[in-house]
Amino acid sequence: MNSNEKAREAALKKLGSRARTEKEIRDYLRSLGFSTEDVNDAVGFLKEYNYLNDERYCRQYYAYARPKGKAMHRIIRELEQKGIPGGLARTALEDMEAEPEYGGEVISDKDAALEVGFKMARQQEASGKDFDQKFLARVGRRLAGLGYDSSTCYYVMNKVKDYGKEDE
Repeated sequence: MNSNEKAREAALKKLGSRARTEKEIRDYLRSLGFSTEDVNDAVGFLKEYNYLNDERYCRQYYAYARPKGKAMHRIIRELEQKGIPGGLARTALEDMEAEPEYGGEVISDKDAALEVGFKMARQQEASGKDFDQKFLARVGRRLAGLGYDSSTCYYVMNKVKDYGKEDE
């Protein structure tokens, strides 16, 4: 087996556990000591057979991250850290949000953050606890951790506070 075939086999094995970005595969093959020529050959082979597709990776990552309540800019930042160019990530995610299976409309960060906040409010309410400052601060920290900007965090915290007042 020549070095090109070994690089292809190593790349396929790495893809066997989960989807990867082109950069992740290139870095992995380099870490194994393959030459630039072997790495390029293996990546070309994987792309030719559509085993490696950064746009598809963006879509899969979005489908994983958005239901967890992550902000769009955080998803894009995480994709960039995995080697996806920001422009490709942004375009793929915007196209995906407009598709019918995702409601056919763009889900704003504010709406996604509201879902997270109201979910926390329902859990707080179900446990019989108050909507005190400590709880609202926890909502804000959770949203900040998901990548939402401060104005979105405060907006949601106010809505959650109002949600708690509706029961009074």
